[in-house]
Amino acid sequence: MTHVVRTIVLLIIGFVTVGSTRVAFGADSSTELYSKLAKLPADQRTKQLEEGARKEGSLNFVHTWRGKIARDHVNLFQKRYPFVKVEMGDIGSQDAAERFIAEETAGRHLTDILTLGVPDMAVILKQNLVASYPTPATKKILKQYQNFIEPQNRWTPWYWAEHGISYNTDLVKPDKAPKAWFDLCKPDFKGQVSFDPPETRFMAGLYVMMGEAKTKEWFKCMGQNQPIIQQGHTQRMELMLTGDHAVQGDNYFYTGVEAKKKDPKAPFAMVLSAPVLSFAGAMVINKNTQHPYASALFVDWTLGEDSQNLINSILRGPLTIKHPYLPEDVKLVTYNIVGDDVTKRLHEAWNQSIGRMK
Repeated sequence: MTHVVRTIVLLIIGFVTVGSTRVAFGADSSTELYSKLAKLPADQRTKQLEEGARKEGSLNFVHTWRGKIARDHVNLFQKRYPFVKVEMGDIGSQDAAERFIAEETAGRHLTDILTLGVPDMAVILKQNLVASYPTPATKKILKQYQNFIEPQNRWTPWYWAEHGISYNTDLVKPDKAPKAWFDLCKPDFKGQVSFDPPETRFMAGLYVMMGEAKTKEWFKCMGQNQPIIQQGHTQRMELMLTGDHAVQGDNYFYTGVEAKKKDPKAPFAMVLSAPVLSFAGAMVINKNTQHPYASALFVDWTLGEDSQNLINSILRGPLTIKHPYLPEDVKLVTYNIVGDDVTKRLHEAWNQSIGRMK
């Protein structure tokens, strides 16, 4: 647990000690409510959600999008449902999970919903902190993304993100560009490939794509090729585009695509001959939510037209409409959560072969 999250825990415990605690909705009553709602005809279900949300009048939501795009997303929801006041925080996915656990550990049910990268959810699922929420909204998800849907309804996917290979076209000509993940181990790219510090969401994708033995082999050869390890996907992309290094093996393409849209001469290219690792961003509802109707209404809305069109407009991956820039025949490796034991071994192998920061 990070220093920031330990501080949050102490603050929350202090509130519990000296302040009044909200009335909990019930240990499993949110899940029971959602089970009953799922049996209703669609029009009745929607009517009950809206009536219930109107009575509740508010929603506490932790967004793992940041800044303006997070605010724009929530503002669209409030424009559609002005009777729900949304209190929003925006922090990174892993920090959001830790903060949520800290709140629930202290008995303070402050967060109704949070959105997380699915590979980062293992810890909160293990502690049984989320409601099961079956929703007909997932029927809108396109066939190629159906694997993101969770059979137990513990999360609702609403967009997807990619990790792939890209390169600076001023430094690497197309005929010399990597075509596959193991190409990053070639001597030509020694000291020229960048990654973030070890991320579960990235390593889980490699594991699903390659298997454990091959992933560890890839870690070893990458370590021998002296990669650049630096925090921040956006910052690394900006550095690559300025010529600081040639290739990225762990990035979100949209930053480079945005740069290319602003300046067609931007030296950016994606490697689409190699599989693209793809995981969902998903909504989870607190089992102890204080606003179960507003929570459900918001989750369903994220798969609706307004939300999905916004996702498309900011070059993220919508689930119900065509991707804004990736071709339909792109090779996707879709994945959700790998086991704690596997995650631990992958982190250990990464640290042994590649290290943390250089």
